[in-house]
Amino acid sequence: MSVFCATTSFQLFNSVDVWIGSFLCKMANPVKQLLKRHLGNARIISRHFPTAWPSRSPDLNTCDFWLWGYLKDVVFSTPIAHLAELKARVAQHILNVTSETQRSVVEHAVSRFQLVAENGGKHIEHVLHQSREI
Repeated sequence: MSVFCATTSFQLFNSVDVWIGSFLCKMANPVKQLLKRHLGNARIISRHFPTAWPSRSPDLNTCDFWLWGYLKDVVFSTPIAHLAELKARVAQHILNVTSETQRSVVEHAVSRFQLVAENGGKHIEHVLHQSREI
C-alpha cells in the first residue's frame, strides 16, 4: 500500500492525512467536495481529480520507505489480542519516535530526492540496493 502522509496548513484534518494510492479505492463524494473546497483542483493529485498520480512514479514518501515498516515491526513484535490493543500500540509507538529519528528520516528523504533527480526522475530502489551491497 502506498500511503502519503502530510500535515495540513489549516486545522481541517487534525495532524496527519492519509492518502491511499497503490490500489483502487472509492472516494466518497463528500470527501471529494471537502478536498476541492479547501484545496482546489490544482493542489490534489488523485485519479479522482484532473491531476492524476503519475504511473510508475518513485516512492519518495517517508511513510512508505520508513514509517510503515518500522510500525509493523514494533507493533506486531508480540501477538495482539484485540483491536483496542492494536490501536493503543500504534499510538504509543508513534509517540515514541524521537526527534533525532525524525531528523534522520528527513535527511534520508533528501538523499532520495537527489538520487531521483540524478536518475532522470525514474525509480531509485535498484540504486539504493546496490549501495547497500557495497
